[in-house]
Amino acid sequence: PGSKTMAATRPLLSPRRRHSPSCALYLGIFVAVASPMVVYSTWTEGFLVGRGVRRAVSVRAGDVTMTSRPVAVLGANGRTGKLCVQELLAEGFPVKAITRTGSFGGDSSSPLLSTVKGDVTDKGSLKSVLKGCRSVIFAAAYSRNAGNKPSEVDNAGLVNVAEIARELGLERVVAVSSGAVTRPYAPVGLLLNVVGKGVLFEKKKGEESLRKILKGSGTTYTIIRPGGLKNTPALGPQKTELNQGDTIVGSVPRADVASAAVTAALAAKNVAAGTTFEIYSLDPANDIGPRPLMPWYNLPSGYETSGQTWDEAFSGLKKDERLSPRGFY
Repeated sequence: PGSKTMAATRPLLSPRRRHSPSCALYLGIFVAVASPMVVYSTWTEGFLVGRGVRRAVSVRAGDVTMTSRPVAVLGANGRTGKLCVQELLAEGFPVKAITRTGSFGGDSSSPLLSTVKGDVTDKGSLKSVLKGCRSVIFAAAYSRNAGNKPSEVDNAGLVNVAEIARELGLERVVAVSSGAVTRPYAPVGLLLNVVGKGVLFEKKKGEESLRKILKGSGTTYTIIRPGGLKNTPALGPQKTELNQGDTIVGSVPRADVASAAVTAALAAKNVAAGTTFEIYSLDPANDIGPRPLMPWYNLPSGYETSGQTWDEAFSGLKKDERLSPRGFY
């Protein structure tokens, strides 16, 4: 689908019509108050369009300054988590970067950024740092260097976040998982489970628990399953494809995963709520895929979706409740 054209609408004032002094005064007050809002909104939406991540509605100054509810990013010092923080700040949203150390490794100069200490494996401390947040992006992951286990982070950690989000009434949980989580017998699944100490098994358990915990609550979820992550510039939704069924694999820039996650956390219509999807690049220069995880999977799968914006791509996704009878988890 093509991108929608935005047309700015302005009131038409007839030059022949005379206005009383009081009308002129009211008009002057209106212009003085409204103009900064319009300018900021126009700049912000233009900025997002240029980056290929336009939202369903523009971000107005009032939307930011009138709210004290930040979006929390767990695993904010990870490579994907750090990009999520940067993306949110670039769009003018308050962010709470949650790290195990309590410090943020990126640019911390923005007044919209607060950094707090928190660990997904410590449910008690996590509840206090998530209190007052609007939504949460779960970008935490098992790390050999951190000395933790996949079962503690990718499974139990996500369970902790889901339970707290439901209890506190957060709007959304966006979880960055992995492709091939349901295909442990695929070559890439075998490799990741061996090297990562069963990490895909634990991610799958975490996904399943997330869906069950948030079902019927006021908190929605979105699960993003990226392929091979690349530390290259974002290609944007126009050169990216989403899929469902965990049958196709490919590589994707981390920046695109972060952009999609932020959109899922903020988009006004919450189109991606209740969905699980794979994400990979369609760039001809891409060194991996897209290709079937196993030879007997079809390419295309029939569940591909893309668009000029992330919201347009999300609109082609099927809800998990419609796919679950077919074993699409």
